[in-house]
Amino acid sequence: MKVSKLVFAVLMLCSLTVGYSQFQLKAVPGGENSILIEGTSNIHDWEIDVEDFTSQLSLSSQEENLQVVESLSLSIPVKSFSSGKSKMDKNTYKAMDADAHESIRFQSTSTSQLKQESAGVFEGIIQGNLTISGTSQTVEIPVSLSKKGNGFVLKAEHNLKMQDYGIEPPTALFGTITTGEDVNIIFNLLHK
Repeated sequence: MKVSKLVFAVLMLCSLTVGYSQFQLKAVPGGENSILIEGTSNIHDWEIDVEDFTSQLSLSSQEENLQVVESLSLSIPVKSFSSGKSKMDKNTYKAMDADAHESIRFQSTSTSQLKQESAGVFEGIIQGNLTISGTSQTVEIPVSLSKKGNGFVLKAEHNLKMQDYGIEPPTALFGTITTGEDVNIIFNLLHK
């Protein structure tokens, strides 16, 4: 009798793990991967491209359906920001104290359930700690994930206020050009 219960328990365990997969994936600069920072000033809107970053994503799925983001980490060297205008880049590095705080970092703090929104597109909210210029804030970032080749494309947008991270919005020309406090960060990253 005890043997049959043990066999039954093993069979149940095996049936629960059939079709279950975990993925450890990484995104690096190049190809279609991009991180774009958008902002405003009293003269015109501006954009900064991120030229270097590393991102690691851990997912779990069952039978082709994504279910959980187990973890997400992202690191961006501040001096990899490039607006195409060296003076603007220098003002940005100075405002962010890039010599003392070399990287922006995000680390998820809990698992995130995903829901299928359309064919092959899964959405959820990832909670984690975002550290900029030495100041950390807990944030929630809505994300969408879709399968592409042997990886997954993560798309997200996050709006923040510079002063929440102790950053005074940069100015130029003796204060006649001032940037707005809000910035929007747009992520399009293929993890594979």
